[in-house]
Amino acid sequence: MISPSLMAKGSLCLSLLTIPVATRAQTTQAGSKQEAIQSKYPMRTIQGKVIDSATGEPLSGAIVHVQGIDGYSVLTADDGSYEMKVPAFATSLYTNLPDYNPIIIGIKKGEKQNTIRMYNNVFQNDYSKQTNILCNHSTDNMEYSNALNAKDEIQKQLGAIAHTITRNGTPGVGSVTFIQGLNSLNANAQPLFVIDGVIIDQEYSRLMLHDGFYNDILTNINPDDIENITVMRNGTALYGAKGANGVIIINTRRGKSMATRITATLSTGVTFEPKFYSMMDAEDCRGYDSELLKSVNTNIADFKFLNTDQNYYYYKQYHNNTNWRDLIYRNGFTQRYGINVEGGDNVAGYNLSVGYTSTGSTLKDNDMNRLNIRINTDIKLLSNFKIRFDAAFANTTRDIRDDAAPQEYTDGTPTSPAFLAYVKAPFLSQYSYGHGEFSKSHLDINDENYLDEALANYSNYNYKLANPCAIDEYGEAENKNRFENSMLTLGVTPTFNIDKHLTLSDHFSYNLVNSNEKYYIPINGVPDYYVSSVNAYRENEVRSLYSHQNSIENDAKIEWNNRYNAHSIGAFAGVRMQIENYKLNSQLGYNTGSDKTPFMSSTLLNAQTTGINDKWKSIAMYAQANYNYKERYFFQGNLTAETSSRFGKEAPGMKLFGAKWGLFPAVQASWVLSNESWMANIVPVNYLKITTGYDISGNDDIDVLAARSYFKAATFLNSISGLTLGGIGNTEIQWETTRRFNAGIETHLFNNRLSLDFNYFKSQTSNLLTLQELNFISGLDNNWSNGGKMQNTGFDITAIVKALDIKDFTWEFGASAGHYKNEVTALPDGENYIDTHVYGATIRTAVGHAANLFYGYKTDGIFTTTEAADNAGLYTLAANGITKNYFKAGDMKFIDTNGDHEINEKDEQVIGNPNPDLYGNVFTSFTYKRIRLDFNFNYSLGNDVYNYMRSQLESGSRFLNQTTSLLNRWQVEGQETDIPRITFDDPMGNSRFSDRWIENGSYFRLKTVTLSYELPLQSQFIQGLQFWIQANNLFTVTKYLGSDPEFSMTSSVIGQGIDIGSLAQSRSLIIGMKINL
Repeated sequence: MISPSLMAKGSLCLSLLTIPVATRAQTTQAGSKQEAIQSKYPMRTIQGKVIDSATGEPLSGAIVHVQGIDGYSVLTADDGSYEMKVPAFATSLYTNLPDYNPIIIGIKKGEKQNTIRMYNNVFQNDYSKQTNILCNHSTDNMEYSNALNAKDEIQKQLGAIAHTITRNGTPGVGSVTFIQGLNSLNANAQPLFVIDGVIIDQEYSRLMLHDGFYNDILTNINPDDIENITVMRNGTALYGAKGANGVIIINTRRGKSMATRITATLSTGVTFEPKFYSMMDAEDCRGYDSELLKSVNTNIADFKFLNTDQNYYYYKQYHNNTNWRDLIYRNGFTQRYGINVEGGDNVAGYNLSVGYTSTGSTLKDNDMNRLNIRINTDIKLLSNFKIRFDAAFANTTRDIRDDAAPQEYTDGTPTSPAFLAYVKAPFLSQYSYGHGEFSKSHLDINDENYLDEALANYSNYNYKLANPCAIDEYGEAENKNRFENSMLTLGVTPTFNIDKHLTLSDHFSYNLVNSNEKYYIPINGVPDYYVSSVNAYRENEVRSLYSHQNSIENDAKIEWNNRYNAHSIGAFAGVRMQIENYKLNSQLGYNTGSDKTPFMSSTLLNAQTTGINDKWKSIAMYAQANYNYKERYFFQGNLTAETSSRFGKEAPGMKLFGAKWGLFPAVQASWVLSNESWMANIVPVNYLKITTGYDISGNDDIDVLAARSYFKAATFLNSISGLTLGGIGNTEIQWETTRRFNAGIETHLFNNRLSLDFNYFKSQTSNLLTLQELNFISGLDNNWSNGGKMQNTGFDITAIVKALDIKDFTWEFGASAGHYKNEVTALPDGENYIDTHVYGATIRTAVGHAANLFYGYKTDGIFTTTEAADNAGLYTLAANGITKNYFKAGDMKFIDTNGDHEINEKDEQVIGNPNPDLYGNVFTSFTYKRIRLDFNFNYSLGNDVYNYMRSQLESGSRFLNQTTSLLNRWQVEGQETDIPRITFDDPMGNSRFSDRWIENGSYFRLKTVTLSYELPLQSQFIQGLQFWIQANNLFTVTKYLGSDPEFSMTSSVIGQGIDIGSLAQSRSLIIGMKINL
């Protein structure tokens, strides 16, 4: 084994070996080959010095390259000086040295050049060797990451570059990401993910069985295996009909060391219980239920749970003070182990990793386990022929239960233990009651009955609540509530160098994703419940789902590049073919008879099976040309032609080989002003680049059957009775098209102390995929069509400051901010708006406004007196359309928009906008010798939230335990309060969708704090030892009343900003260690 210091020296020696012959000849001033190379161009001599920015001491052994021109490099001497001959047209130098970040400077006219100040690599890297003309943003800092999904690191490190929202606190559930606004309404609006050159279908719209759960395919990638992540916002036309929403490119680690290097990583930690709503205790809940009973249609006045006689037999049964949250939530423990081996020789290199993660959720019986195995190899078979082989396998298993509040109560009883832990009456116990005593071990599995007398006349009304502890207990088994997802990826890439300018390659990959989910509602502890879809009561339910997706991709490419003096030209072209096959089988049945037989069978009541067999293909022919003059002026052009089996046969576009093709061009230009000789003399400016471009890209997230008419099986009495028309295909269906203009500026100032990056964009999306209504004669409601337009205008800015850089201490801080303004400019069929109804809300998308706006009623407090209510004269019409029901004292005072005194849908208006005004991140880091302290914040400002969870916990209309806010409910004439009176079933609609439930969702969160230490250890067996401790979600500054202001309940645009009460993110503490062997 070799020490880290020897490895650093080895890296330097390896770099020296790779310096072209011309450079070695320059440094020795000898060799006829040097003269031959130099004779190609007019030459000039330059000299300068490289120093350490912190100490001012000279740096020897730094490699100074002529940027963009091979064959001209030199090592700095002991005093940090260098002298070299360069082509007369050279305009910039690229300097690198182990343990330091690379630096680029412009070349001045004279021989003497500006001193190069190099910063230690504890700072963020400002420069890349290739000029970034597309304004891409990357991160390669995965060290000390406790992320289960790469999107967590995108949010933490890239901030405003990709607007990323964590779904909830369930381990590994992932995030939603939007780049440069909202580019679609009904189709996927999230970016394309490309992993090691392979396009990965994220299965965003695929069916899941458990409420509140999402299967993020990216969770199969272990962040420890990631080398770098790049967010590509411009020039995405290269990905044709898949690039409209931006592209995120992930590259996994490859072998870079000839010596065998073994790294072992282990960490453990705890995640603490989340923030809870403040709920009423047993006596307050009893008082609430007693008051609510007054508005129930019953003459009964004596109820068992209201009897205060301590000698009464049922007194103990209904006089508990159970905190159900203590029984359902807990602290979750996490452990992670990983080992990475890399090595090789002159012929082959490899990187092998194995990782295991076990993460405990703060909800009981919601844990996650993941196994990752990956091997990447690079083999040089001949001097001009090499092959890359990649293989990866991941397996993720979960215990799982329903999460969040139910969308409605007519199709079953609430079965989320997390929700029941809030609403279950605290005067009840989790244990069974008999003979005047509670069992100490047996859970109460009998149906609630304390409201039976009062609600007996309400047919098909689900008022009985399950015992959440029983759902966890009797729903736990391998064949009950379990989720498993596995992913296998194989890839091979042969590359043949025809000559030094021309390369031919072919990338073939196979990807298999299997998902298996089992869902079970137990009989024990769950009351019989009414299911509206079958118009009957059922005692329990079982479901199963199995899906698999096979993906085959082949990408053949030819690439050429050459230099003609100051002109550098490159081009590549290729053909990319994808074949996708997705199959799903889902089963459902009721009444298994026993919790010991949770099996699917045809004998179950209302047993049904559904399936999907989607197959689609796409072919893209793409080309890119690059031109570079003197490393100052850059031009890039892209053109992609793509066809897909999803497109209609009569879709607009170019017809070729009997199919319709979309054309997607892009142009991008950059000017590096700092490489102008006159600019090199402007001392404060170290680097300055302006960029602009325009591209057209597509979104082919079209339903596989949208272009085809088809029949489906018709059933009668649960038997197939024939075929019926299932869909009418739109033969003109096509991709959505996004046209995007961008302009940006990147600069580094004051000896690279200050870095600024600003990007402006304006995009327009046309041919929006929407559902159009069909004539009733067809027997169908709608089919897919293209219609409507929307636009996005915005910017993002990133600033980084190296505030302090001295010998043993550094301080760096930075921030990013992003903003977009979305506007719908047209809707199909000349419509002015489209309404979507979800979780009791009306989501309006209207021309001239942003997409996904909350549309409901505005309020002006409550009527505190009968006189005030009578004077207002507001009413609602009864179901018969004639009877007027007037608002009374204690009711909400809704704004009568049109002044007709009737409160109805005509009074609705925009009451909230979930799109943020500003979002991004803030970071700062300190280092002292081998100790490092990092702080990462993220924020979102100006976004509104529909707190659906609070609307269930404060509605005052059902027999559900409520928050302590209901203690201030209106109860007497003249009472000043903002909480209306409680009334069973809410006949006046006091809890309807209104601004009562719209809140400011802005927040500023300390996402992570990491303290790390590198032990100065050198021994025969251990080459390095690192320790770290990391705290997550330590505090959040917000006015939001819910558990967590950051959440997402859907992968789509429509529905963002609705808090359905999924498990909240919470504080966690991780301790880890890395051993280099």
